[in-house]
Amino acid sequence: MKKLMISSTDSFSGKSGVALSLALILEDKGYDVGYLKILGTNPIRLGNRICDEDAKLAEEVLGLKDACAIVLDRPYIDFVVSEDPERLKNLVLERMKGQSEKDIILIEGAPNYLIGTSVGICDICMAKTLDCKVLMVSKFGDFFVDELISAKRFFEDRLQKVVLNEVTGYKKTYIDLISRNILKKHDLDLIGTIPRDPALIGLKVNEIAEVINGKYLVRPKKDENVEQILVGAMKTDTALSYLRSARNYALITGGDRGDLITLAIESGAKCIIATGNFEPPAHVLSLAEKKEIAVLLAKEDTATTLSRIQEKFGRIRMSKEKLYRMRELVEESICVDELLKYLEL
Repeated sequence: MKKLMISSTDSFSGKSGVALSLALILEDKGYDVGYLKILGTNPIRLGNRICDEDAKLAEEVLGLKDACAIVLDRPYIDFVVSEDPERLKNLVLERMKGQSEKDIILIEGAPNYLIGTSVGICDICMAKTLDCKVLMVSKFGDFFVDELISAKRFFEDRLQKVVLNEVTGYKKTYIDLISRNILKKHDLDLIGTIPRDPALIGLKVNEIAEVINGKYLVRPKKDENVEQILVGAMKTDTALSYLRSARNYALITGGDRGDLITLAIESGAKCIIATGNFEPPAHVLSLAEKKEIAVLLAKEDTATTLSRIQEKFGRIRMSKEKLYRMRELVEESICVDELLKYLEL
């Protein structure tokens, strides 16, 4: 059995999407693929069982059971002071044995490669314990080169392949230059650059409603994807060009701004968020219903509501719909044959 750990330099790098996409691609190539998430940090309850949200998705799409070894079901500091590192390591080894007949098992690490250090289950420790090679996923940003080189110093020869995610605003020749002149000097091989896709980093209207604890005043049949959040604090005579230039946006504004809300509905907003517990006028809601545009009522003010949404925006949380889009991007962007060679398959 070949083992590959999918690790990341930072949280919300798209690691889960890359891991599950690779699993589906390798399955289509005829391999019997396993998947195990070492530390799940997004617990959900399924009957009497507590499971990690991403691991549950893996179980559904790959037909697996118990795809997460350890689920963080309490504050992390409580977890650290109450758990036995040896017990945790044995939990991981036990779950690995359950998939020992697979051709390859993809092991998804912690939110970043250092988390779990205090209890011996960080990616660095587990890569040594499980004797596996490492693929590092890094979100493209100002300091990604230093982050990858630092990770290399911890993982040493186990880490040789890297993937950049959410690449935007740079030409491929520029990235190739960085790879050739810097990363390769540190024995790091860039095998893929995944472009930033607004459909992946956005939020569904239902997700926004949950985040702000919002009440639907108008609920359309389709749960639209929101890629931009605009704040309606301008006059209507200057708002039109501002709204028309936006793409798949939600407008946050006071519910008493019926004029601005009407303009947003007419210009193609995906969602209206009326703040301050002020309901827009009846004729405005009627127009939204006619256009099938969601209107949410938030009890809190505009600034607080915006802050709550921004905490979640851009943090990729996988769903089946997003996974299938991510798979397309991974298939187009990552050299899978190079990865198979890395694993000696």
